[in-house]
Amino acid sequence: MSCTADRLEARLDEELDAVEVAELERHLAQCADCTAALARLREQKERLRAEAPYYPTPARLEESIRRSLRRQAAAAPADVRETRWRRVALAAALALALLGAVVTWTVAEYRSSVAVATLESDLLTAHFRSLIGEHLLDVPSADQHTVKPWFAGKLDFSPEVKDLAAEGFPLIGGRIDYLAGRRVAALVFRRRQHIINLFTWPASAPGRQETRITRDGVHLLHWSSGAMTYWAASDVAAPELERLRDLYRSSGQ
Repeated sequence: MSCTADRLEARLDEELDAVEVAELERHLAQCADCTAALARLREQKERLRAEAPYYPTPARLEESIRRSLRRQAAAAPADVRETRWRRVALAAALALALLGAVVTWTVAEYRSSVAVATLESDLLTAHFRSLIGEHLLDVPSADQHTVKPWFAGKLDFSPEVKDLAAEGFPLIGGRIDYLAGRRVAALVFRRRQHIINLFTWPASAPGRQETRITRDGVHLLHWSSGAMTYWAASDVAAPELERLRDLYRSSGQ
C-alpha cells in the first residue's frame, strides 16, 4: 500500500470499509511518516471542531420547512408531486454544494489565521533571541553601502537598506534570520536606547493589509512596499515604529 493523504483523510472521516481500515492499519504499523501525518490531521480536525464557527439550523425553522413540504406534497397530483420532489432534490443538492463552499472557505480562513499567528510568534522569538544572545549583528556597520553588499550571495533577493540617521534612526548593521520558511534580511536600527529589528523579504501577496500587534511588551508593525514585505519589531513606542515605516517608504536609497 502506498502513502496517500486521501486515504488518511478518509480514515478520519470514517469513509473506509472494514477491509480498507485493516489494510491501512497494517500500513501505519510499518510507516512512521503516515502515522505522524495521521496524528497531524487528527489534531487539525480537533482544532477546527473546537475553534471554527458552527451555525446550526434553528429547530423551529427546520420543522416549519418540513411541514410546508409535507402539505404541498399531499395536496398536489402525483405527477406534480414528482416534479416538485425533483425540484426539492435539486435545491438540496445546491444547498449542499453551497455548504461545502462555505466550509472550504472557513477552513482556508482558519489555516490562514493560524499561519499569521505562527509568523507573529516566530518574529517575536527572533527579536528576543537577537537581544539576549550574541547574534544581533552579522555585519556591524552604520554604512548602508557596506551592509547592503554584505547580503549579496547569502539571500535570493537584495534587501533595501536605507540611511535614516538624520531622522533619528541610525543603522547599526544587519544579519540573516530564518522566518516564514525562508532566509530573510534583518536590518537593525537604533532609536535612542531601543533596538529595532526590521525583517524583510519578498512579498508573496502584494497589497496585504497592514498589521499592528503588541505582545510581551513588543510592538510588531507590518507593511508592504513594492515587491517587499516588512515587519518591524521593538519595545519602542508604537508611533516611533510608524515613523520608521513612513521614512522607509518615502526616503531614497
